[in-house]
Amino acid sequence: MARLDGHRIEAWRELQTLTSQIERAIDDALRADWDIPLGWYDVLGSLQRAGGSARPQAVADDLRLPPSSLSRRMDRLEEEGWIARTRADRDDRRAIEIELTRTGRRLWREMSVTYRRAVQANFAVHLDDDEIASVHHLLGLLAPLHTPDRSEPVDD
Repeated sequence: MARLDGHRIEAWRELQTLTSQIERAIDDALRADWDIPLGWYDVLGSLQRAGGSARPQAVADDLRLPPSSLSRRMDRLEEEGWIARTRADRDDRRAIEIELTRTGRRLWREMSVTYRRAVQANFAVHLDDDEIASVHHLLGLLAPLHTPDRSEPVDD
């Protein structure tokens, strides 16, 4: 195992800082065009990728979020009418499915233009195909070490 040295700490800090800056730039673009934060867009996007509906735990896992954070976001998205919570199992009152509403689906499609432009301007345009492949490789090395925490149930 490699020893934790100043070079590794510096690499981590730079990755952390740069990721935060890129996320803020994407969030700023979504707020400027839609008055919606990146975190809300991410939940809508996760549901879209899941075919329009999913269990809360699946969305939390996809976004690598603590379930309590997802619960608060779902509350706000439901208040706006962009998602709906339905009983996934009539016999189990705790089993909830979240689904995109028609309005939520339309909003996600329209917001995706802003999101994609911001990702392009703040990330993708600066890397060639080989560099993107390297990023995927590095993420593939780290991702299995950090699986979502399933100890905290999602508040349905």
